[in-house]
Amino acid sequence: MKRFTISLFLVITGALVLRSSAAVPERAEMKLRDKWLARHFDAGAATVPFSFAYGGRASGDLLPSWKATRAKSKPGGAPRTLTWTDPATGLRVCAEVKAFADLPAVEWVLRFENQGREDTPILERILPLDVAFAARAQDKAVIHHSVGEKNTGQSFAPVEDVLAPGGSQPLVFAPVGGRSSDGCMPFFNLALPDGGVAMAVGWSGQWEARFQRSARGELNVGAGQQLIHCKLRPGESIRTPRMLLVFWRGAEPLRGNNLLRQVLMTHYMPRRNGELVLSPICASVNWAAPDGSYEEPHVSVMQPLARRGIEVFWSDMDPQQWYPGGFPNGTGTWEPDPAKYPRGLKPVGDAARAAGLDYLLWFEPERVHPGTRIDREHPEWVMPPEKEWSKLFRLHDEKARRWLTDTIDAQISAGQVRWVRWDFNIEPLGFWRRNDAPDRQGITEIRHVEGLYAMWDDLRARHPGLVIDLCASGGRRIDLESLTRGLPLWHSDMQCNGKPGLGADQLQNAGLWRWVPMHGCGNFACEPAYAFRSAMTAGNILVPGNARGRLSTADPDTEEAVRRTVAIYRKLRPFMVGDFYPLFPHSESDAAWFGYQFHRPDLNAGVVILFRRDKSPDVTRQVRLHAIDPKRSYDIRFEDTPEQRTARGSAMSALPVEIPAAPGSAIIYYKPR
Repeated sequence: MKRFTISLFLVITGALVLRSSAAVPERAEMKLRDKWLARHFDAGAATVPFSFAYGGRASGDLLPSWKATRAKSKPGGAPRTLTWTDPATGLRVCAEVKAFADLPAVEWVLRFENQGREDTPILERILPLDVAFAARAQDKAVIHHSVGEKNTGQSFAPVEDVLAPGGSQPLVFAPVGGRSSDGCMPFFNLALPDGGVAMAVGWSGQWEARFQRSARGELNVGAGQQLIHCKLRPGESIRTPRMLLVFWRGAEPLRGNNLLRQVLMTHYMPRRNGELVLSPICASVNWAAPDGSYEEPHVSVMQPLARRGIEVFWSDMDPQQWYPGGFPNGTGTWEPDPAKYPRGLKPVGDAARAAGLDYLLWFEPERVHPGTRIDREHPEWVMPPEKEWSKLFRLHDEKARRWLTDTIDAQISAGQVRWVRWDFNIEPLGFWRRNDAPDRQGITEIRHVEGLYAMWDDLRARHPGLVIDLCASGGRRIDLESLTRGLPLWHSDMQCNGKPGLGADQLQNAGLWRWVPMHGCGNFACEPAYAFRSAMTAGNILVPGNARGRLSTADPDTEEAVRRTVAIYRKLRPFMVGDFYPLFPHSESDAAWFGYQFHRPDLNAGVVILFRRDKSPDVTRQVRLHAIDPKRSYDIRFEDTPEQRTARGSAMSALPVEIPAAPGSAIIYYKPR
């Protein structure tokens, strides 16, 4: 991605850099984390925060008699491995634990290895997170979580579930069909009256999380792979989902969300040359040359797009269809269609590189459609469907995975590809479970997920700076582990019809921003249109069309509009790495106002983005801004009018804003005087 100079009305003591600058942790929050870490993972700790059953016995009964190595965990240091070994069978349990020096967060992952000479007894009910959080019996406890992708305006919608005092039935959450954010997001925030803990699950498969209140008031939380019931063969090892806890204090649960966002941006999400990768500004073409080839149309737009500030040339499954057979019939033949790309992908990649653009290319590696190259040449490497649309590639077969990695790598190398759009349009859970023997349940899923991470990591090691676009029928595979390798740049397939719901765009963005700082979607308009702002994130796929049905981002008559659109991204991006605050209820009503605020605590400044929907009768609304210093004075500027104001922070808890048109929008910047 190209680096840009950022010109803002906001200039405070030097350059404004693009880094995560939000949610400064309090000393008390760091102490909470350290106390929890000492209680559960340090030498002499009373309990461990995980559990499993082995040979029909609970780990709590077994581990005290196993050989253990534990040491004091040092925040900010390298991960520490704590081990427990069964002297009878040779099963070794490792907990790889890391605490961060700068934020009140701790993560860990478990690994189980059979170091014995025989198959182990059955290992089951593995919960890498199984812990009780203390609470007074009379305290109200709320689980904040979100719906996953559903292809509707309710995708990623926030949900609050109350765990009442006096005990409760368990709340159980899990995705649908084996993709980690399909129907349910793997992020949670447990809130008590004076603070809480935000949680993230790292597992790009079928996880499950449970929350239950005991009669005494404590909160029991468990999470892990949904189904595991297996023996391990000699020398065999498996891993669990990764767990992340972020401790926070205060009465406002969004603090937990914002600290989690900060942890993700600082320690997990992809970087290039040490800088956080932002959602990029992308554009493409959707037409062919007279002979049906795609090379000339693609090459011809690179320089115009670059001059206008576009960062990534986007080549999707459709309409570009760089592979033979089209979608879905071609999924499984990962080589250029000679009729469309007679010289392969190299000329396109060369043109993008010469223009200073990144090249993004679509794949769907895990799905194999009947009759494609993989299905014909290596039928032993695919799993047959039962009711599913296509076959599933055997990522759990190491030989098959290495072949597929090399095959994809050849196209990445030829096109100098910088973003791999990694789609996944079938549900894998049925394939995985049909493949398992009764005493090996869960193994195929583990090996598939491990194989997926190995592929991503191998490709990124071969191509430093490569980022994965986490597409899976829209945003259906977003979790802690996937976010360490990529960003969801098309977070909902609701937009595939080219006629998105503008209110739904606003809601989906706001729902995701609570947890995931960087994401994107298609954007069918240019600034300053209401439609553009409704879908706007830190970067989008710009897909405005013209009267001929062509994507018009490179057309001569759109140059001014595209430049104006790129300029607004550059203004807003520095704030989007800050804290996020929704300003109105999460409502689909066309008669409502909606909007959100991004705030930079390090600058005491931010931006507000507001929408008056088409049936709203209210020309003016009072907006309560968050994180404002009531004793300071602020300069306030509006994007669309020359109006400027000065206001005391105490007055910004009810800031009057007028939007004359319906639908209409407003972008407001504020900074301290």
